[in-house]
Amino acid sequence: MKIVPRQIFGTPLIITDLAGADTINPPLETLILDARARDPGVVRSNQGGWHSDSDFLRWAGDAIVPVARAMIETADAATRDIQAQLGLRRGWMLEGWANVNPPGGAHNSPHSHGGTYWSAVYYVRIDPGRGGELVLHDPRLPALDMHAPMLRFQGVDGEQRVVVEPYAGMLVLFPAWLSHSVAPWQGEGLRISVAVNLSANARLQPVR
Repeated sequence: MKIVPRQIFGTPLIITDLAGADTINPPLETLILDARARDPGVVRSNQGGWHSDSDFLRWAGDAIVPVARAMIETADAATRDIQAQLGLRRGWMLEGWANVNPPGGAHNSPHSHGGTYWSAVYYVRIDPGRGGELVLHDPRLPALDMHAPMLRFQGVDGEQRVVVEPYAGMLVLFPAWLSHSVAPWQGEGLRISVAVNLSANARLQPVR
């Protein structure tokens, strides 16, 4: 008997490299660290790390443009609009912030981003060290643990949680409703990232 299981209700995870990261990252790092030195930041899911305000995409200026453009292009390629018409597209509204996790166990508690479609993370600087991984939590929990937590489905890529080990220049997109966290950073240096929410525009617009 041949068994070919279907994979249903998929959860996309997109990981890619940003072209030109070696040129993009140094001015972006300087801008973020200068802002951190001037501003105490805000507390959201961050525990022990620095979280900028959500107006980062405005005050970052030209430094963030290639990153934001890559996020939009990736989201476009990974999204199908069932209401779109020929020559029209919905487009995205972006909101973003910068994160700096110093040594000593700084981390982000599990959370999700309501009211938006894609969440994106771009890694500006990842110094050598342990921890700091992006952890994506299975949205079917705790139901998966209620009967047989020791079992896993054959041929399924990721259950319970998926761990993404970051590096400078990595760009990650995942559904904004997916619960995620950041493991405690135990490196000697810094872990710097930019997080962006991509929300769908309500109206279709001409493709330009």
